[in-house]
Amino acid sequence: SHARPHSNRRGRATKTTMITMHALVGTPVTLASTRRALTPRRGATEGRRAARRLSAPEAASSAKESGRPDDDGTIGRREGIGLAALAAASLANPRSARAAYGGATLGDVDVGPSVASTELSLYKRSFRERFETSISSGTHDYSFKYPKDSWKPDIVSLNDGKLYGVDLRFSSPSEGKLCTHVLPFVDKDSLKDVGSPAAALDRFVELIGAFWDENGFGVPGGNAGVVKSTETVAKDGVVYYQYELDKPHNLISAAVTDGQLYVINASAANERQWAAGEANLRNIVDSFYVPP
Repeated sequence: SHARPHSNRRGRATKTTMITMHALVGTPVTLASTRRALTPRRGATEGRRAARRLSAPEAASSAKESGRPDDDGTIGRREGIGLAALAAASLANPRSARAAYGGATLGDVDVGPSVASTELSLYKRSFRERFETSISSGTHDYSFKYPKDSWKPDIVSLNDGKLYGVDLRFSSPSEGKLCTHVLPFVDKDSLKDVGSPAAALDRFVELIGAFWDENGFGVPGGNAGVVKSTETVAKDGVVYYQYELDKPHNLISAAVTDGQLYVINASAANERQWAAGEANLRNIVDSFYVPP
């Protein structure tokens, strides 16, 4: 039988193995290097055959006594442990694995707790920039804040503006969509002239969801969902009715000034988007401002 290595030597070997495992797990393994490691060399064939004729304890003891490094053409014990750990980490985090092959699809986007973005951009409507969808040259330059990195503007067609009063669209793949409407509201200078928040919502509810792929325009009740709560706020003398609706999640802020209705609607298409984007959706709608 072979003599056991001295305890200090075994301790150093264990420590070295742990450091090597940590380095391997923390270092990306490229496909090319992995392929080279997995491809045996001809010169290593006889060595592997000889190793097969040894029992596992004899092979381990022989390697320790010889002090030779692992053959370049095979996966050594340390490399094997490191690759196994890396594979386990990839299985535990499939999003990272998918990202290496072109990124996750919209349906695969992983989400965590909703956290409001701190880097915001201010959108301010300008008739000179958006003349193709304007209802009137007298439209006020409304504004709102949105996360500048994750939310991007979408194309708005001429028909969207003429038929549905859609002035703009923004969207985020992981958090949802938003849309603004500007429509004539004849002989009304405030939402208070219309009545309660519920009465006002009845006047434009069919617009809510009209701009999604699941078009709700023309359907009684639109695609607004069930009213969960309402709130009345005032900014610089302009009254806003704010709504939260459920199934689907819709957040709405509406105001009337100078005979025109302004509506912003931010919506999450599913529970995953709502979980990820609730904080940002609320902040977008709360920041909606129409100057008097």
